[in-house]
Amino acid sequence: MVAPLDQAAPHATLEQDQRDAATATENSGRDHGAADIADADPGEAIGAPGSAPSVTSRISVQKVCSLVGKFNKFKRDLVEEIGFGGMLGIQMLAKLNLKFSAWLMERVDVESSTLKIDEQRVLQIQDHDVQKVFSLPCGTRSICPDTTEPSEACKEFMRASAYLSKGAHSLKAAEAYLLRDDINADSSKVQIDCFKIAFVIFVVGHLLAPSTKHDYITIDFWAALNDISQVKEFNWCAYVLEHLNRAVGKLKTDIRNRNITVHLVGCHLFLQVFYLDNLDLGPLSKTKDHLPRISLFDYESVKKMIEVITSNVDGDTSFAGAI
Repeated sequence: MVAPLDQAAPHATLEQDQRDAATATENSGRDHGAADIADADPGEAIGAPGSAPSVTSRISVQKVCSLVGKFNKFKRDLVEEIGFGGMLGIQMLAKLNLKFSAWLMERVDVESSTLKIDEQRVLQIQDHDVQKVFSLPCGTRSICPDTTEPSEACKEFMRASAYLSKGAHSLKAAEAYLLRDDINADSSKVQIDCFKIAFVIFVVGHLLAPSTKHDYITIDFWAALNDISQVKEFNWCAYVLEHLNRAVGKLKTDIRNRNITVHLVGCHLFLQVFYLDNLDLGPLSKTKDHLPRISLFDYESVKKMIEVITSNVDGDTSFAGAI
C-alpha cells in the first residue's frame, strides 16, 4: 500500500497557499497564481502582487530546441553516437504549465517510486519510463560525482570554457562550444569529444536536471563523461529520476514552510509527459508505438490535454483526469 503523502502537514498545499493569498489581496476577485501559471514561460516567476507562493523554474525546452535546430547533420550524428538522440526530436514547448508540474510533484511518493493520483490510481515510476519518454541511455553503470584523472577531452573543454571566462560549469560556455563552426569531419578526436561533453552538460542543465542556478550547473556526473565513448554504459534515466526525487522533496518542504517562492527543479517535464501518456483522452491520446514519447508532445496538444483534465472545485484546481 502506498503511504499517504504529506501527512505531517495536510493543510500546507500549493492550492491552500494560493487561496489564502487571494483572500488577503484587496480588490481581487480571483486567484492570480492559479490563473497565471497556465501560460507561464519556463524560468518566469508566476504570481501577482499579494499572491503566494510564486512558482518558478529554470527548465527550458526552448533553449534545447533552439540549439539543436541549428545543428547540421554532422553534429546531429554526434549526438546520436552518445545515445542522446531523443533530445533532437523534442517539440518546441514555448510555455510550460508550472502549476500542473507542481500538482504532479506533490503526488510523487519517493519512497515507493510512485505517482499517486488517488487511492485507486497509482502509477509506478521506473528507469525505463524515463527511457521511453526521452530515449536516454539506461546502462548498467551508476553515475557518481567521483572521477579519476580528467581525460584530455575534459581538460580541453575546461580550458575552452575558461577562455570564455565562464568555466566548465557554465551552460553558456557549453552552448558556445556546441555552436562552433569548426566542429566538422576535419575536427580532431579531442574536439569531437569536447562537443559531446558540452552537449550532455547543456541538456542536463537546461532540461534533464535543471537547478536553481542561472545558467550554471553542478556537474556531478564527470565520471560518466571522462571517457565519452562509454557514456551509453551509464544509467542516465536513473540519474534523471534521482534529481527529480530530490526536487520533489524540496517542493514539499517549501510548501510546508509556506515559502513565498516555490522554485521547481528537476525534470518535471518528464512527469507531465509520463502522466498525460497514461491517460485515456480519446482522440487526444498519442499513438503508443512511437519512441521517444516526448517527440509526440507539441505545445498545442499538451495544452488541450491539460485543459481536458482540469477541474476547479471550491478554489482547488485538479488535473486528475481519468487513467
